[in-house]
Amino acid sequence: MWARRLWGGSFTRRSVEDAGRLRDGPAAPWRTLGAMLSAILQAVGLGIAIGMIAGAAGLDGSARGGITLLAAIIGLAAGVIAASADDDSVIVGAIFGFLGASLGCIVVSDVVAGARRRRGAGTGALGFIITVTALVIAGVSILVPPLALVPLIGLLWLGFARRRRAQRKYEGLRVLR
Repeated sequence: MWARRLWGGSFTRRSVEDAGRLRDGPAAPWRTLGAMLSAILQAVGLGIAIGMIAGAAGLDGSARGGITLLAAIIGLAAGVIAASADDDSVIVGAIFGFLGASLGCIVVSDVVAGARRRRGAGTGALGFIITVTALVIAGVSILVPPLALVPLIGLLWLGFARRRRAQRKYEGLRVLR
């Protein structure tokens, strides 16, 4: 019984829905795939929101690693809760919540730390804007999970663009050696 709950589905819910499924035969594969994709995107969206809130502090060095790990664990828990509330796979929710929170925290903390280096200590407004944006992302990912792709793609693009720019910045110094 515990394995069925762990991998998705509920052993306590036998309703008209289950009776209809038994009568109509197994569910269509695209229905289960759509439900799984919805659960994945919801967990990613919640994880990104949690990671963005944690990354709004803009920590550097080993403190960034600690806050990223904390955000990832909270994202894992949020993914588990969201998946179990929808009777989806808890393992899938946990994995994608963990990954979304890690990505959100790493990218956002890098952006905020860079802004703090350039502007000094006056980045409180940036943290507030990021937190409000994260709350909007969490709400949207709960209500309309496919829209969680927008912040996911945005964070991936921002992370790769910052990495590419950092490599180009020091490329000239390597040539001088």
